[in-house]
Order: sequence, then structure tokens, then C-alpha cells
Amino acid sequence: MPFGLSSYLSRVRQFTPNARKFLAFQFFLALNTGIYGVIFNLYVLKLGYHEDFLGVLLGAVYVSTGIFSVPAAMLCDRIGRRRTLMVASGILALALALMYTITAGEMLILASVLYGIASGLTVVASAPFMAENSTREERMHLFSMSSVVNMSSGVLGSLVGGLLPGVFAMALGMGIATVLPFRYTLYLSLASVLLTFVPLLLISEKDRPALARLERLRLVARVVRNRNVQRLVFVNVLIGIGAGMIVPFFNVYFHKVLAASEGQIGVIFAIGQVVMVFGLLLIPVITERFGKVRTIALTELLSIPFLVLIAFTMNIYVAGFAYIMRMMLMNMANPAITSFNMEIVAGEERATVSSLTQMGWNIFLALSTFLSGLMMAQSNYLLPYMITCVVYFVAAVAYYVFFLRIERAEAASFSTV
Repeated sequence: MPFGLSSYLSRVRQFTPNARKFLAFQFFLALNTGIYGVIFNLYVLKLGYHEDFLGVLLGAVYVSTGIFSVPAAMLCDRIGRRRTLMVASGILALALALMYTITAGEMLILASVLYGIASGLTVVASAPFMAENSTREERMHLFSMSSVVNMSSGVLGSLVGGLLPGVFAMALGMGIATVLPFRYTLYLSLASVLLTFVPLLLISEKDRPALARLERLRLVARVVRNRNVQRLVFVNVLIGIGAGMIVPFFNVYFHKVLAASEGQIGVIFAIGQVVMVFGLLLIPVITERFGKVRTIALTELLSIPFLVLIAFTMNIYVAGFAYIMRMMLMNMANPAITSFNMEIVAGEERATVSSLTQMGWNIFLALSTFLSGLMMAQSNYLLPYMITCVVYFVAAVAYYVFFLRIERAEAASFSTV
């Protein structure tokens, strides 16, 4: 079979029942995220707010995710990964119900904080759960398949999010510029969040030995002092800065600068996710040949020219193509990043490492999102793209310099076992 497909499928068949149920959980969660990603920013603008307030909302999500990451790791170690994910789904459902119903700015910010807390719990628990429910041989494939499921479900969500407002507008006899078609579309996405409880209830997880408070604090202190963890956090901070400048505003940029319709944005986002699925399926094969660190650095560097193209073209089709390529290249290595991060630390340190990297990423993502919102509110759409290009370049080079030797040492150690 081409590209080692037989070996790939063999690894996938080795997934544990818990891993398969977790993938089902991710499918339902990503379906909501796909709809939300296309519609919510535009919904906020239709409520009468501007990009600067949108930056505040997005920043509230990222800051609360970052600040709550370390407490989330402690909770995750205390009550287990499955229960943490269930708590996260409950908080997420409440947060989204509020965000889709209320219109007062202060309450929208509060709901965004709840959304961020739920995101922090989900992200911190997910990577350790997958690492603990896989062996080294199929771990890269599980992380890859996790991203494939997210993207595949996101394709459906993006299409639904792009098309349903028009359907609701027609059915209700309203113009597409009104708020209600967007609100009803967002309400529909809540059903998929509630469905996440089904696979979570079916997961079996052994109780973890509880650490005393002092032991837990010592564990956190040990991880914080770890040089490799510090480097991981540094790289995540750089990526967070770059992502915050542009990623939350792609739909706004396409809509306001390139005059793209909601349907066009939904189709572009969906195609981007379809293409990214192929990249994610290939990433285990690529990393087996070139190594995780080289693959991560190279894909990040290759994404930068397409980012420049988005910033300088005024053609929606050229921008759409550049968006799709940038999205695939910048994100296809995410499974390799997460897998590598979990492999270079001890098992009991995984939740804490996951929380620290997420904290660095989200807090600086929030700051750059807020700054970018201010820039875009003043019609300065170019500078955020240029800043992102610079920090992505530095992050890719830093990752290569910091971790290539460590990966080679890990590979040599594993081959002698």
C-alpha cells in the first residue's frame, strides 16, 4: 500500500476502547467548534459591536484558559481525566447558552470567561488522556487521528455554520443581515456539546492515587524548573502571539476586507479543514522519516509565504487558496508537537506540562488578540500579519535548535531498550 498505509491502519486498529470513545467525544465537540468558528464573530458584529470589543471577548476566553490551566492540571490529577472532561463539557454548554442568548457586553465577557475555563479543562486533560491510553508505537497515530477527527467534524460544522443562517433567514422571511438567523444557527450547535457526554460516560478510568497538597506543589515546582519545559513554554508563547494576531479574525478579514459572504467563508474554512485532514493523515508517515522536530520546524516555515499572500492579495480566490495552504502547513504538525511534548516528560508531569504550555500560549494569544482587535478597528489589517510572520519564523527556528538533540537522544534510548 502507498505511503505505508498498511502499517498506518495496523496502528489505528491497536487503539484502545478508551481511545476510540475519546475520538467520538472529540467529534461532537469539534462539530460545535466548527459552527462557532464561522458564525460567532460575525454574530457579535451584527449585535452592533466592533472589532475592538470582539478582541476583548476573544481575549477573555484566552486569558481565562491560560490562567485556569494550572488549577485545571491539579483538578485533572485529582479527579481523573474523564471526570475533568465531563466538567468541561458542562461548563461549556452553560457558557455557550449564555453567549448565544444575552447581548449585554459585560455578560458576554463573563460568559467568555466560562468558555475559557471549559477550554482549559479540555485541553489540559486531553493530551495526558491520549498519552496514557496509547503505547509509544501507536501514540503518534492516535494524536494524528485525534486531529483528523477534529478537522473532519469541523468541516461539517463550518459548512453548517456557513449555510444555515441563509436557510433560517429564508424560512423566517428575514434578511441575512439580521441577528436571529445567526442566533438560531448557534443554538443548534449546542446539541453537539450535549452529545459529548455519551462517549465520556462510556469511558472506563481507574482512580488515580491522590497526591498530598505539598507533593502536588513540589511536582509543579519541579516541572517549572525543568529547562526543556521552559523552552516548550517559550515556543508556545511565540506561537500564541502570532496566532492571536490573525487567526481569530480570519472570518472578519475575509468578510470586511475581501467582501466575502458568510457562505463563501464557510466553504473556504471547510475546504481548509478537508485539505488539513490529508496533511494530518500523512504526518505520522512524515515524522517517521524525518523526525518530529524537523517536521514541525519545516511546516511552520513553509506556512509563512502563504500568510504574506493573504495579507497582500485582494482576490478572494487567491486569499482562499493561501488560507487553505497556510492552515494545512501550520496545523498539520500539531499532533507531532503534542505527542513530543508528552514523551519528553514523566507520566505524572504530563498534565502540569500541558497546563503550562497552554497557559503561555493562551495568555499571550489573548494579549495579541486584544492588540490586533484595536489595530483592525482602526482599519490596520496589514501589521498583524507582518508581526505573525516574524514570530512564526523565530518559533520554528527556536524549536529546531532547542529540541533536535533531545529527539535524537530519545530515539537512541528507545532503540536500545
